[in-house]
Amino acid sequence: LKLSNTFPVDTTRGELPNEEMYMSGRSLFPLTIEMCNRISRQFGGKMRISFAGGADYFNCDKLFAAGIWPITVATTILKPGGYNRLHQMVEKVEDMPYRTFSGNDPAAISDLAASALHDFHHLKAIKPLPSRKKDEQVPLLDCFTAPCKGGCPIEQDIPEYLELCRKGLYGPALRLITEKNALPFITGTICAHRCQGKCSRNFYEESVHIRETKLLAAEKGYNTLMASLRMPEPVEDKKVAIVGGGPTGIAAAYFLGREGVPTTIFERERKLGGVPRYVIPAFRISDDAIDKDIALMERYGVEVKLGKPAPSVEQLKKMGYTHILMATGAWKPGKLDIEGNVQGVIEWMKKMKKQVKPCLHGNIVVVGAGNTAMDAARVAKRMGAHATILYRRTKKFMPADEHELQLAIDEGVEFVELAAPVKQSRGKLLCDKMILGEPDESGRRSPVKSGEQFTIPCDMVISAVGEQVDAELMAANGIEMERKGPAFETNIPGVYCAGDAHRGPATVVEGIADAARFAEIVVGHPHVYDIPAEADVTEFDAQSKKGILSMASKCSCDGERCLQCSTVCENCVDSCPNRANVVIKMADGSHEIVHVDKMCNECGNCTQFCPYASEPCHDKFTLFQTKEDMDESENYGVLFEEDDKIRLRYEDGVKEYDLASCDNDLPVELEALILTVRDKYSYLYL
Repeated sequence: LKLSNTFPVDTTRGELPNEEMYMSGRSLFPLTIEMCNRISRQFGGKMRISFAGGADYFNCDKLFAAGIWPITVATTILKPGGYNRLHQMVEKVEDMPYRTFSGNDPAAISDLAASALHDFHHLKAIKPLPSRKKDEQVPLLDCFTAPCKGGCPIEQDIPEYLELCRKGLYGPALRLITEKNALPFITGTICAHRCQGKCSRNFYEESVHIRETKLLAAEKGYNTLMASLRMPEPVEDKKVAIVGGGPTGIAAAYFLGREGVPTTIFERERKLGGVPRYVIPAFRISDDAIDKDIALMERYGVEVKLGKPAPSVEQLKKMGYTHILMATGAWKPGKLDIEGNVQGVIEWMKKMKKQVKPCLHGNIVVVGAGNTAMDAARVAKRMGAHATILYRRTKKFMPADEHELQLAIDEGVEFVELAAPVKQSRGKLLCDKMILGEPDESGRRSPVKSGEQFTIPCDMVISAVGEQVDAELMAANGIEMERKGPAFETNIPGVYCAGDAHRGPATVVEGIADAARFAEIVVGHPHVYDIPAEADVTEFDAQSKKGILSMASKCSCDGERCLQCSTVCENCVDSCPNRANVVIKMADGSHEIVHVDKMCNECGNCTQFCPYASEPCHDKFTLFQTKEDMDESENYGVLFEEDDKIRLRYEDGVKEYDLASCDNDLPVELEALILTVRDKYSYLYL
């Protein structure tokens, strides 16, 4: 009895025009192994069972050991890595003893079915998975890209520093990191790591642990980097004032100081660090990590003035500052317009960070569901209160990063979903019960009052909604937030905003991106640097990782798992069941991808796994077999005809060319590819 390539699933959300679709993904193995479990028990282990549904590297040995064979494979080889995944599976089972069938093991199968319900590989994510794609169309040629780098606001050289870390070169790795990232310790600890959401390794098992590897480089390479830093030649005609000593201000000062621009930070608190130092709890980031990033900045001679408000913009200009950056952060609380004992999350978190022992009791309800709300609830829980997060949608739509949401769940924070606060009084919080309506512009379903109300225990409400920039400070300096000049410049020439002051509440890495751009404006040119030769990866090394599934180690560098997509991507090639996307090896050693029209049935698999917002089956250079095929398509591509004649569709339409002619005005960027296909890959179109 064969179990089971797939299962039919009802189409309930208009996914396909038919009433049913095929199941694949995380649910396939748990359902198939449970069906196997029931059949095995029903027949006392005597039913011979062949297995397919969700079989892969992580379970094939367990299936075989339970007496389930032959094992066939389907869905796992329709993902990046493709047929290469089979080799690793074979290696895993080839040394296991082969026995003539005498029955399977119902107890082992039952254990396998039970464990599948809790196995990481089969659990649905709490929130919808982020898009793996970059907001660009796939180039016709030369398309290999590292999606992690494209997903990073500062476009860190992630594959390169991962490779340096893999080789144990932590000093060079940290130097490369700090070419674009002024805060390696802070981002190595609390960065939202959008890069990991884009990582192609997610199609294998889980993302490369990029953030943790960055922190490892920072910790192990710090002394080497600090010893190598030198003061640059000073710039004479520029002088910069930065108002605000949080992450954006520190980063801007670092980038400017590195270029020799005299820079002063004005910070009203007694120490630099902003929200990471004064608000984010110590169990998430230590003062030592923040101090090390500040020391990197100070190495370039940045002046720091602490403990009092900055002079006004007018005064700063009189003091000779040619450029002024407002990097003041979003410290103002958002307004939660309800009666009762309500405190703003920022000020409350600042007070809690000064406490060293549990000092709370009763019931604290945090309204909001971003990362700050998760932090506040965890702090309340650790400080002795019963902590609840109240949100008007469901967990699926919470803005917090899934990792932060999971940490709050793991620590026992209670969640009340589909609820909006109305009034806090006498130890209770009155709430409106909400229902989900139609999706709004963000794609999240809008909460709508149901007409019902309920109460929950509540002694204090923490408002963690919509922190804001200090508009009064901006207005006092004549800065009109709605009027912007070029780039980050405000309505006042020479005065700029960055980070939260520019975007509204932003991530640390977005603030670094703004800081780098501001420094480029001041200096007048981009920062130029070299990537160490040791970061280079050969095609052989990149290819050798394809199809190899491997979970990350929690205590070491994760560079070994990086697929080095910028060297070799080929996701569309790996995942095509019909082999309609083909690698063409060029004379210069580079690779190009061509699409073979006659072999494609437009299943869409290449679209699913391409890191671009594109359809390789339509957007890559295409080989046609007949004129009729070419006429029915809109793809850019070529039809080979007799006597070295070709028919080419490109930017200016369809044209005829003679490859034998020396002056055929064939586009240079395509000529080498077409000649290579003709000379070495003619079997693709004959």
